[in-house]
Amino acid sequence: MKIISYIKAFLSTIVWGLGQLLNGQFLKALFFFVIFVGFVGIELGTSHYFEETSAYDKLLGNDFGDSWFIDGFMPEYLYNNVPYQPFEDYLDDIGGYENITEESFIAFMAQDLRENNPIKYTNLSTRVVTLADEFDATGRIHLLRKQPLFKDASGILYVERNKTEIDGSNTKEYVETTILTGELNEDNILLSKDDLTPFNKTGEIYSSSGVFYVKVTDDGMTRYINLLTGEVSSQSNLTRVTVVGPLYNVNGTIYEYFEPGLIYSSVRLQYEETPFFEVFRQAMLYTYSVSWNEYTNNDYTRLMVKVFLNLNPEIMDLFEKDYNNFFFDKAGLFVRGYWAVGTLGIAKKVDFTGHSALMDAMIGNSSSSYQLSSKVIVLDSIPIQGHVSLLLLLEGLIGVILSLVFFIFMLWGIRDAYKISEQKRMNQKVLKDVAYFKDVYESSFEYIILSPAMFVLAFISIMPIVFGFIIAFTNIQGNASMLDTFDWVGLDNFFALFNFTSGLGSSFGQAFWRVLGWTVVWAVFSTFTVFFGGFFQALILNSEHVVFRKLWRTVLILPWAIPALLSQMVFSVMFNEFGFINAFLQDIGIYNVLHNLGMLGVSFDSLSGLSKFLYLGQDNIQWFTNPFNPTFVRATLIVVNIWLGFPYFMALMTGVMTAIDATLYEAADIDGANRFQKISQITMPLVLYSTAPILIMTFSGNFNNFGVIYFITGGGPNAGHASRGFAGDTDILISWIYKLTVDYSTYNMASVFSVLIFLFVGSVTAWNLSRTRAFTED
Repeated sequence: MKIISYIKAFLSTIVWGLGQLLNGQFLKALFFFVIFVGFVGIELGTSHYFEETSAYDKLLGNDFGDSWFIDGFMPEYLYNNVPYQPFEDYLDDIGGYENITEESFIAFMAQDLRENNPIKYTNLSTRVVTLADEFDATGRIHLLRKQPLFKDASGILYVERNKTEIDGSNTKEYVETTILTGELNEDNILLSKDDLTPFNKTGEIYSSSGVFYVKVTDDGMTRYINLLTGEVSSQSNLTRVTVVGPLYNVNGTIYEYFEPGLIYSSVRLQYEETPFFEVFRQAMLYTYSVSWNEYTNNDYTRLMVKVFLNLNPEIMDLFEKDYNNFFFDKAGLFVRGYWAVGTLGIAKKVDFTGHSALMDAMIGNSSSSYQLSSKVIVLDSIPIQGHVSLLLLLEGLIGVILSLVFFIFMLWGIRDAYKISEQKRMNQKVLKDVAYFKDVYESSFEYIILSPAMFVLAFISIMPIVFGFIIAFTNIQGNASMLDTFDWVGLDNFFALFNFTSGLGSSFGQAFWRVLGWTVVWAVFSTFTVFFGGFFQALILNSEHVVFRKLWRTVLILPWAIPALLSQMVFSVMFNEFGFINAFLQDIGIYNVLHNLGMLGVSFDSLSGLSKFLYLGQDNIQWFTNPFNPTFVRATLIVVNIWLGFPYFMALMTGVMTAIDATLYEAADIDGANRFQKISQITMPLVLYSTAPILIMTFSGNFNNFGVIYFITGGGPNAGHASRGFAGDTDILISWIYKLTVDYSTYNMASVFSVLIFLFVGSVTAWNLSRTRAFTED
C-alpha cells in the first residue's frame, strides 16, 4: 500500500533515518541518524532546557536565601533582648518560624507596605484623609505648584518650550499659559524672552487663615499665589505646609493626592515606614555591622527591587515574562534562532528606578529611629540588559542558515525513504547501501567537492549580505538601538522615500531623490569623460607624427601609478579656498577679471538670474565648498576625476589600437576615407567592442566611487543638516550611506539605500553586459 511509503517518509521527519531503517537499509539509516544526532546535539548543547532560569538573574546581587531569617535577620539574641520589639509579633503573619522563606518574607513586606500606604486624598484645611476608592474626584483641577515661567509688562505669563526647526536644529519659543493650571494659548507665542522677566513657582506651600498659597519669585521679589483664585500678592505671617504629592482643586477645596511610588516634580513619592520596617531596619543594622556579614549593597538593592515588584503585581508579571523568556533563556541555537529572526527580541533595556520609592521604609530617613544609610548604599538606578536585537539577528541568521544545511539532509532522507519504499512495493531493483552511496558520489561529485566552500561562503559572504538587506526592514536607528531592541517595520522605510511631508520622508525622502539624481549624473559624466579622455590620449600617442611616444606614455601613466587616495588629498589641498591654485590665479590677475565679471567678490544675495550660476565665491574661488553654487562644485569634481581616471583607459586603448589590423586602415585609404571617418568607422567600433564590458563596470564603479567624493569634498557643501537627511550637495549614494552609518547611526535608511543601489546598479550592469557583443561572443 502506498500509505506505507507515506508513513515511512513521515517518520523520517521525526527521527532522521527511521524510514531507511524500516526499509531495511541499515547503513543509510545510520548515516541519516548520525546527522540527526548532530542536529539535536547542537540544539541541546546550546540550550538551557534542563536548567532553572529566573528573571531575577538579570538583577545585580544575590538572593539572601531561605535561611536568611535565622542566620541574618533574626539572630537569637535580637528577638530575646527586651529593649527591642521582637520579630515574634510578625511570625504568624509571615508563615511561622519553621516555614519562613525568602519569598514569603518579601510577600509579607509588600503586604505590610500596601496596607499602610493606601492611595489617598488629604484635605489641606482639615487634614481629613479620604481613601481614593471612596473619594469623588469628579472635576478635579491639577494645580502646578512648581514651574519656571516668564512674565511680560502686562502681567501675561509664558512657559518656555523647545521647537524643532526645518533644518533639525532646536530653538526655544514662549507660549502664553495660565498661572496655576498650565493651559496654553497657542495664539500667543513669542520667539524671544528679551522683554520677559522670570516668574518661578517654587513649589513651596504656605497657609494663612485657611487660605493656601504657593511661593513664587517674581523678578527676584517674593510673592505668593492664591491656590484658589490665582491672585498674586505679598503676604506675611504665613505658615509653611509640608506637601509632597500633587495638589488638586476639587469643588473649591484643596487636596493633596498621595500615591506611593508616583513621580511628581522629578521626585518619587515614598512609601511611609511602618512599625514592622522599624524592627526590620534594626535587625539589618545589626547584620551589616557584624564581621561575619556576607551581604553586599547589591544584595540589599536586589531585595528592595523584589519587594517593589511584589507591591506591583502587574509590573512583576511583565518583568518575569519578558526577562525569563523561554526562547531567549532556555532554547538552543536553532529554536532561538528562528524566534530571534521572527521577533528581534521583546525585552527592552531599562534602568530600573521603582525601588527608590522604598528608601524611607527600607533605609530610613532623618526622623527614623534606625537608619541604614551608614551601612548600606543603594543604587538609585539598576541597569537591566534586555534583548539586544542586533546580536539576536546575527545569532538567529547563523542558526537559520545552519539549520537549512541540516534540513537538506532531512529532505534527502524523506525523499529517499519514500522512493525506496515505493520501489520495493512495485518489486523494482533497489541498490545496496554501498552501491547507492557510490552512485551518489559519482553523479554529484562536483557538488560534493564544492560543498565545503559553499558552507563557508554561506557564513562569511551570504550571511552579511542578508543581514545588511533585512536591516532595511527594521527601525534600527541611533547608537542606543545597537544595545537595545528594535522592530520590524516592513516596507515603511521604502515608502518613506515617497512621503515628503512627515516622518523620515520629510528629510530622507527628498534627499534620496536629490542624491540619486546627482549620483546618476556623476556616474555618467565621470565614466564618459575618463573614457573619451583616455581614448583621445591613446589616439594621439598612436599617431606616427608624435615623437618620443614611449616617454609620453610613461609621463601620462603616472597619475594612475600614484595611489588614488594621495592624489585626492593633494587635489583637496590644491583647490582649497586658500590653496595654491587660488593664490596662483590671484597672482596672474585672473581674480581681477572675475571681479569685473561679477563672478567673485560680491554677495550672493545681490545676484539674480544667470549670475547665480556663475557665482564662484565671496573672497576666494570656492572650488569644493561653494554653498550657493553646488553646480560649479560638481563640475569641478568631474574635471578633477578626469585626471584620476583617464590614464587607465589610455593604457588599455593603446593596447587595443595597436592590435587593430593595419590592412583595415589601408583599405579605408584606398576607398578615400578621411581621418575622422577612419576613427569613427574603424577605431571607435573596435575599441568599444573590446572595452565595452570594462566601460560598463567603470560606470558601476563610479556609481559607488566613494573616495573621490569623500576625500575631496566630504560630500559638501551644505552637508550635515538633519532637514536634508544629512546629505551634502556632492554626496553620492555610497558616501551618503557611509555618513549615515558612521556619523549619524541611521542604519535602517542606510540599508534601504544599499538595497536600492544593489538593485539599480546590478540591473543596469547585467542588462548592458548581456547586450554587448563581447559578452555574447558574437
